[in-house]
Amino acid sequence: MNNQTIHPSIGPHEGKELFLMLENKKEIALFYSDSEIPVEFNHYIDSNRFFLKTVSIEVQIKVFTIDFYIIYQKNCDEKVEKLVYYIKESINSKKFDPDIERNIGRLLGYSENDINFYIEHSLNLKKNLT
Repeated sequence: MNNQTIHPSIGPHEGKELFLMLENKKEIALFYSDSEIPVEFNHYIDSNRFFLKTVSIEVQIKVFTIDFYIIYQKNCDEKVEKLVYYIKESINSKKFDPDIERNIGRLLGYSENDINFYIEHSLNLKKNLT
C-alpha cells in the first residue's frame, strides 16, 4: 500500500468498536483471522455483556478458509446469522456485489454515507485494476 491517506469512510469504526458498542452505537463488530480480537473485549465477553461467534468460511474460489470473529450484543442473534450469510455470499461471489456489501455495512452499523463511499471506492479500485 502506498502512503496515501485513507479516507475516514474506509474503516470508520476501526479501533473504536468497543467504545461504540459500550455506547450502544454499534451492535456487532467483525474481525478477520488476520487480526486478533482486541484484548479489551475479553472482559465483556467473559462477563456475557457481549457474545462471541467464530465462523469459518471456506473460500470456494481459491479453496482456503478464513475465520471471522463476530462480537455482538444481546438479542442480535438473527442479525449475526444474516451477517454470516452475507459474508459467505460476498466471499464466494465471482464479482463485487454492492447490494451484498450494503447489507454487510448496515448490519455492522455503518452510516449510509460510509457504506456508499466504501462501495464507490471498491468499484473504482476494481475498475483501475482491470
